[in-house]
Amino acid sequence: MTDTITIKKSFDAHVHFRQGAMLKAVVPLTAAKWSRAIVMPNTEPPIETVETAVTYKKEIFAAVPKGNPFEPLMTLYLTKNLSPAEIEKGMADPPAGGCKIHAVKSYPYGATTNSQWGYRSILEAKDVLKKMEELGMPLLLHGEVHVNKSGEEVDPYEGEQLFIQDVLPRLLDKFPKLKISLEHLSSKIAAEFIERNGKAGQLVATITPHHLLYSREEAAPKPLLRCKPLIKTRADRERIRALVQRGLPFVFAGTDSAPHPESKKFSSPGAYGVFSAPTALELYAQVFDELAALDKLENFLSVNGPRFYGLTGCEETITLEKKDWQIEEPVVTEEGVRVWLLGDRQHGVGNETLRWQIPSA
Repeated sequence: MTDTITIKKSFDAHVHFRQGAMLKAVVPLTAAKWSRAIVMPNTEPPIETVETAVTYKKEIFAAVPKGNPFEPLMTLYLTKNLSPAEIEKGMADPPAGGCKIHAVKSYPYGATTNSQWGYRSILEAKDVLKKMEELGMPLLLHGEVHVNKSGEEVDPYEGEQLFIQDVLPRLLDKFPKLKISLEHLSSKIAAEFIERNGKAGQLVATITPHHLLYSREEAAPKPLLRCKPLIKTRADRERIRALVQRGLPFVFAGTDSAPHPESKKFSSPGAYGVFSAPTALELYAQVFDELAALDKLENFLSVNGPRFYGLTGCEETITLEKKDWQIEEPVVTEEGVRVWLLGDRQHGVGNETLRWQIPSA
């Protein structure tokens, strides 16, 4: 039986840091366990220019503990203000303001937190997508249909399925050389699509710990697990687990860690987003252990993601040990705002125990 595992320090391909006091509280938690992270741009206002990305990166760096080599990798939000010229600027060498743009994130209008600046249909952004395809800038997809052609909201449990069946094939057909990541894959149909069509460096997918751990039946009544895309059925979860178990080179970790103040998370309706930065690494290890696939963990966490972005893996290592523990306290910002963690014993699915942890120094 494996009691410890040492891997290259991991790469989080999808994280939210927010701004201000919240950012100051959560950035050190990701920096402690992850070597680099792809930072989401759906702040308020959004990160839609290289100039605003430069400013945001400085704010993040100011929150990284001194001496920690953690690197935030910046993205732009695919708003109607984003132009092909900005894509060129983001890919410049040397980078403008010292800040290379590593990807562009698409949010369907109205689908999730701060998505009001997104397109109703990503295919409307043809000029920007063409320039991204030309220059090799990756597109990160929130792969859901939120509003149909008649302007009516679709069932949120079916949004990803509709995207996979309709929008994604048309996008791939129109922009065959565009580098695409289907973010936070959450359904059986999406897992099967990626397994059939995925290609390292071209069409990839990120997977969160919460979509590997929970089912709709468990998550639906729990505000802490309210997220987009929604957590689906047990059959969906098992198909996603089977996908990561295969160790495919085009599937990797993206926590989608998304902190919200207690007041927003436990209001009605609760804010979308699962805060997992302090526990995600341990929970991924737990899932891979349950799947008898710990030999696939390092590639999933530390190799496949950097490779997609044209980066080398981190040489620093991190060790996890198999030891039970529980989460009973929130993260608290300097303003006294409480932020509850994925796996919390009280607010999760009930008396949860985490099976892996990082040993104390």
